Amino acid sequence: MSDSPDRSPARRCLVVLTLKRSRALRWFMVAILSCGLALPQSGVAQDKPAAPDQAAKAKETQSIATERGPETKTETEARPSISVEELKEVSDRLVLLAVQDELLRSEAIDGHRIDVDVSDGVVTLSGLVDNKLSEQIAVGLAERVRGTVSVIDEIEINTDRRDDGALAKDVQAALRNDPATRHLKFEVKAEDGTVTLSGKVPTWGEKTLAGEVAMGVKGVVELENSLNVDRKTKLSDADLKSELTELIRYSALLDDCDIQVDVKDGTVILNGRVASPFQKSHADLVAWQAGARDVDNRGVHVHWSHTNPLLRTQRYEKATDEEIRDAVLRTFQYDPRLLSFSPQVEVEHGVVTLTGDVGHLTAKRSAEQDAMHTIGVHRVKNLLNVRWPDTPPSDEQIADFTRAAMQRDPYVERHNLNIECENAHVSLYGIVDTQFEKYHAEWIASRQQGVVHVNDYLAVRKQWTPKSDAAIQADLDDRLAYTFVGDDNRVTAKVENGVALLSGTVDTWLMWQTAIDQALAAGAREPHNMIEVRYGLPSGPHYYGPHDYVPR
Repeated sequence: MSDSPDRSPARRCLVVLTLKRSRALRWFMVAILSCGLALPQSGVAQDKPAAPDQAAKAKETQSIATERGPETKTETEARPSISVEELKEVSDRLVLLAVQDELLRSEAIDGHRIDVDVSDGVVTLSGLVDNKLSEQIAVGLAERVRGTVSVIDEIEINTDRRDDGALAKDVQAALRNDPATRHLKFEVKAEDGTVTLSGKVPTWGEKTLAGEVAMGVKGVVELENSLNVDRKTKLSDADLKSELTELIRYSALLDDCDIQVDVKDGTVILNGRVASPFQKSHADLVAWQAGARDVDNRGVHVHWSHTNPLLRTQRYEKATDEEIRDAVLRTFQYDPRLLSFSPQVEVEHGVVTLTGDVGHLTAKRSAEQDAMHTIGVHRVKNLLNVRWPDTPPSDEQIADFTRAAMQRDPYVERHNLNIECENAHVSLYGIVDTQFEKYHAEWIASRQQGVVHVNDYLAVRKQWTPKSDAAIQADLDDRLAYTFVGDDNRVTAKVENGVALLSGTVDTWLMWQTAIDQALAAGAREPHNMIEVRYGLPSGPHYYGPHDYVPR
């Protein structure tokens, strides 16, 4: 039997477990990790058995699938026309090199700190990362590599231990300020970096989402998601089988997979063939979402050759506009960020148009993502309006919520980002190290109470190409003279050892950000922005002066 829902991308962030993790970040990170990273799911604490035992378990799972005999062909007789023997084998060495390459190229993790071992397709990850999101992203990346059969997670989180009371308080604040979890009743405890969530929630999706939010707080080493799911309605075995079959059939992430569904006393039994552990985990995730009491996925056989392009083609070509609309609406029913809303869906020639009102920005983004991951959808027109259902927070409160969320986050808390809010539109200013951090900061802002739109003006620091101070100075002077015209907005720069010292006075924070962008474009190694801004405070009443950004 598969693990109970007490297990969990975004990373993720992206929250995608094989042997150790819950599945929450499947929503964060097909979202935040739309920037090219894997969408991990949130993890929960489990004992870590020895690698040989887990490897044996993985092999046992594959043997069970074989012993179950021929699979029932429910949708099509289509099978790959080429035999496994004719295909080029993927050796453990190739899998190892591919996993290492994925980890080293990811901006979300320090891939050089993670060790990789591969035996018979079972990938074992060990080493150190800085936070829980990074761990889940690493596992999610390994799961997607061709030739991976399963992933054993032995990664340890190396971070400064926080006071238990302060950590629990931050987790509570994160859950309270996320629009999709603020209504839930729960208890949070922290002990030596392990956070435990307890209480009752109406759906499994809300349970995993709460785990995802908690996992995104800096200092969380393990997450024990002990929330109990108290479903208001329960489907019969026949209805659950029908619902889950349709969810799997129209999932773009499983478009080439032949998976059969059976249900006995609320337990979902999955059989079939998939090409990666990611697809197996996702099928498992969909089953829990649909309302399974338990999931038995031992009959799902993983092999890189189990891709079925003909089946994919048939599914896309046969999907009618009416079927696509029904599939999108069905997916909305299980997305925890959309449970309280009823977006309208129209489909014409595969183009989905979303209209209506939702209560927060992440609901709007989740609706678009759900539609994009539905078979047959070519494009999505997202015309949803964001309307806060209660009395909306003030701009100053929204700025405070967003700034506090940035300080709780393990990725961007070290950057002194400036935050401005006007008419519930949040603007982010400053500089970050990677494109991932830029998108991640925007994702964090989008999840705060009252936010209806995010303007992400953050600059990304690039690896410096040596350039003389004189050349940088001349280039930067030209750029500033062209950009800032008039006596009211004057910016000057002085370059020393590749560092551009920016000073002057401008009207807006967008101009403040533009000066940073111009310094980087001119070839500066680091911009030190000392510019005064006349209008607008970046953090509501808690703004402490013009020198918020001083590179470390």
